[in-house]
This record gives sequence, structure tokens and C-alpha cells, in this order.
Amino acid sequence: MKFLLFLAFILSSISSQAVVKRHDIPAENYMVEKTPEYLVDMPHEGHGVLINAQWIVTVAHTIFYDYVGQEIVVGSAPYKIESVHIHPDYVQPNDNLLKGDLAPLMNFFKSRSDIALIKLTSAVSGVEPIGIYQGESEKGQIITVYGKGATGNGLTGEDLDTKALRVMHKFQNVIESAEGNWLAFTFNPPAEALSLEGMNGSGDSGGASVIFQEGIPFLVGLSSWQLGHGDISTFKGGLYGTTAYQVRVSNYQDWILKVLAR
Repeated sequence: MKFLLFLAFILSSISSQAVVKRHDIPAENYMVEKTPEYLVDMPHEGHGVLINAQWIVTVAHTIFYDYVGQEIVVGSAPYKIESVHIHPDYVQPNDNLLKGDLAPLMNFFKSRSDIALIKLTSAVSGVEPIGIYQGESEKGQIITVYGKGATGNGLTGEDLDTKALRVMHKFQNVIESAEGNWLAFTFNPPAEALSLEGMNGSGDSGGASVIFQEGIPFLVGLSSWQLGHGDISTFKGGLYGTTAYQVRVSNYQDWILKVLAR
């Protein structure tokens, strides 16, 4: 367990996400007045999303130790975790990937399946699960992404000292790529950006990315990692021009249905 928590610390700026904002827009514009109840805080760090009365989906790298028997709050009520199901194609990086040039680590991230399902011991009441986006036409669509970890802006990047504040924010971006396991978008500078354009930062892996259709939210992605270049020791998350990758939930629908049927 101690090793996994240390590993999480090392990778937090790359593979645990939250909200970094435009530098020219008031920060309060990104704040969320009422957090959607389908968003769930994980026991240690990161988020999950209620997709069924008894099931939560998250990214696998938020599972730092055995969560079975742990309590997790959905809406305003605690529920116990009955079981955790990590995708068989998820693996942890070895020590050699956590130093030096980032390119091998980026290739490793892209090759794995960073998704897990959590079953609760009883069905959640009073909270409406979010539906999963049906289809493969994510590219070009505007997404709304939620997170409550570190904040910052595109000029200076994320400020890790803000991570402990745990304030829910949201931002928007446009999906540039929807291929295989991943959705990708870029944090553009103001001249090319949406009015609430943003990027993920440290502390919100597994946060929901949603598309609204006729006012109804549908889950399309889960915050996973940022594309980094150069040496891992000099990586700075959340800068303008950075590309973020999210788990493409539509790619895992067969696996999700198979696990939920157990």
C-alpha cells in the first residue's frame, strides 16, 4: 500500500486530473454551484461516476489498495464497497518508467486500459445515475469536465498547493480525437479557446466528462492523463498547448455490461 501511495504521488501531475483555467477569465466562472450527485469522491483520491444504482465507474489508477469494505459517499449517504473490478488490460508502470525521458511512460499509458468498476453492497437511493453515451461520434463535440483537485491557469500551469482545497470546478473543451481507448483534447490559448476552456490538473482522476443532449448529461470520458515531453523531473501540468487523454467510455461498453451482469 505504501508503494502505491508513493507511486500515486510521483505521477499525480501527469495522471491525476483536476481543473486548470484560462488566465484571462475570472476563476469563479469555473466554479460549480451544485455538484451533480452522480459524481463520487473515491476513498483516497480522485473521482468515480455512478452509472447504475449499484455500480460506479472510475479510472483504475485511483485504486491504490483494497477498497472492499470501505465506505464511499454517494449523494449524501455512505455506502459500502462490495467488490472492485479492474480491467484485465490495466497494469502499473515499473520503476524504470518513472525517471528520465517521458516518452516511454507516455507510450505505456496509451497502451493500457485505465478503467475499473466498483460494486456497492446495496443500491443507491435518491440519486439518478448518469447514462453512458451511446455511439462513436465524440470527435468535435464540446464536453464539460468536472474536478475538485489542484487549480491554476494556462500560463503558469497547475498549483499543487491548491489541491487540498477540494473545491468543485468545471471546464469545457472540444474533443479532437476519439480513437480506440482514448478521447483527447488540447488546452488552447485564449485566442483559440472556448469561453470556459480548461485542462485537467492534479487530484481528479476519474472525473466525469459529459456531453449534454437536449439538456441531459451523458458520460463520455474519465480524466486519466496528460501528454508530457522531456524529462519527468521537469514536467509541468496544465500549460497552454498541453493535450489531455480521457478514457473513452464508449469503447468499454461491452466490458462494462459483462461485469454488471455478474
